[in-house]
Amino acid sequence: MIEQHYEVYKTIFETWRYEVDSYWQRNSYFAAFETAALAGCWYVVEHAHLWPALVFSLIGLASTIVWFVTSLAVHRYIRYWWKAIHGIEERLFLKEHGLDFATNHPGSGLHPSTLVHIIPGLFAAAWLVILVFAVHCLCPCGGR
Repeated sequence: MIEQHYEVYKTIFETWRYEVDSYWQRNSYFAAFETAALAGCWYVVEHAHLWPALVFSLIGLASTIVWFVTSLAVHRYIRYWWKAIHGIEERLFLKEHGLDFATNHPGSGLHPSTLVHIIPGLFAAAWLVILVFAVHCLCPCGGR
């Protein structure tokens, strides 16, 4: 029975670790995609293709919102598994064996996941700048 408990602990820990790794990898992919998309959209704006720039900026803004929502959801999932690790450490009395790593982890207090959630906001601001610029240039009341 004890062996099964340790197997459960190991599985929960590996699930948490997988989720953390995929979280950071997913955010890196989104950031790379958004950077390339912004550069491409700005190229379109520079060459005075303002209607496509307007459409691309709306799509880019939507993509950024999807990134932000996905990031929040995955972070909640990671937190769920971290709490599951705490719970299994308590139920298995791992403290008695010096194996209560998650329970004893003091944390950094910096909350990097909160800071990571700011990054999509910065990209959203960049998309909004392009969007406003394209609208301004297209508007007969003061664009050109």
